[in-house]
Amino acid sequence: MRMKRIWIGGAGLAAALAAVFASAAVPAADGLRHAVACPAFDGPAEMAGPYHEELVRTLEETAGIELVDESWLPLRRGPEFMYRIEGAIVEGDDESWFVTLGLVDVKRREKIASFVAPVASEPASLASWSGAIRKDLERRMARLPFECSLKRRRGQNSWSLDRGLSAGLQPGMELVAARTDEELLSPTTGEVIGLESFRPVGRIVVFRVMEDTAYARPVEGTQLPRIKDLHARSF
Repeated sequence: MRMKRIWIGGAGLAAALAAVFASAAVPAADGLRHAVACPAFDGPAEMAGPYHEELVRTLEETAGIELVDESWLPLRRGPEFMYRIEGAIVEGDDESWFVTLGLVDVKRREKIASFVAPVASEPASLASWSGAIRKDLERRMARLPFECSLKRRRGQNSWSLDRGLSAGLQPGMELVAARTDEELLSPTTGEVIGLESFRPVGRIVVFRVMEDTAYARPVEGTQLPRIKDLHARSF
């Protein structure tokens, strides 16, 4: 069976990305990697297993992605800014099977893209599917802003980041500091309907990096606001 790509969600993935990340016109800094979790796929194990294994391998080999442990998701042990891939094998109306993927922004609780294709067991078809996914991931990672948490404890002069060498951070990198997003609530239901847009407050330079954390200070001539939590972006 020849695999084909079917975009869902109105005008398609490209249009959705343009709307969600309209401000992401500047590529992320070289070497920075986005945290992505990929839990096991739902559906019959004999079909879900091979697709999940192939996607994990693809994520590990794709530039711009830091594959994080899926066990972090319910425990909130992972980076604050993280994406999750939701995969499933589902049965169609005509008893045919499909593999579906959704890319979810965990912090914003938004599904920003979807992908569906017929299930096939032939190695060539599986390779074709993973190749299409890889190209889409590479294009996406070039457009999304790298983000991490930026915190300072009382009496601490420097700021600590919740990402480190594993995310591609290196001493000397400069990032934009911004106020932590505030939730927007529906006036009728009280439910979270989004987050306030990006609000830059200055620039920081990384000076010390470990595996999963780093330290930064404001660039010369910059003074960050005296608030507890900020986040850092690649622009």
